[in-house]
Amino acid sequence: MNLFIIQLKLQGIGCHVCTLFLGCLLYADDIILLRPSVSGLQTMLDNCSDIACTLSLQFNVNKSHCIVVGKSYNVNITPMSLCGTQTEWCKSIKYLVVYLLSSKSVKFDIKPTKRNFYAACNSIFMHGSGVDEIAMLTLQESYSLSFDVRSSCLSNEQIA
Repeated sequence: MNLFIIQLKLQGIGCHVCTLFLGCLLYADDIILLRPSVSGLQTMLDNCSDIACTLSLQFNVNKSHCIVVGKSYNVNITPMSLCGTQTEWCKSIKYLVVYLLSSKSVKFDIKPTKRNFYAACNSIFMHGSGVDEIAMLTLQESYSLSFDVRSSCLSNEQIA
């Protein structure tokens, strides 16, 4: 995965702060591409497609989305193309356990994460009557606090 960052950095495309390259953020196999222009973003996507082809990797285009942050956040933009498949523009995307929102400035929505946490806590309290405090705390720690990390890796059908 490091080759994606190296190749994008070498090509000089993506966001930079002074001399620091911030055009590509990676966590495991989750990638965020940052570019100040739509045409530049398409160039980055094309380069990622080429790199993936060279490394015999595939992007899951169904899980790939675009959002706009900035003054043009509410303008209709032509869909991007990744590996020959269109990627639509969205109002929000989930990255790890938070939602990034399309708006004039960088905004996050943590309400779904909080709802999942409260639901897990309530479930333990509802079914945990008669359980001693240490056991209850252990259940809360192992289930409620880790719920958001686990739910980011599961589909909605797997959670229900």
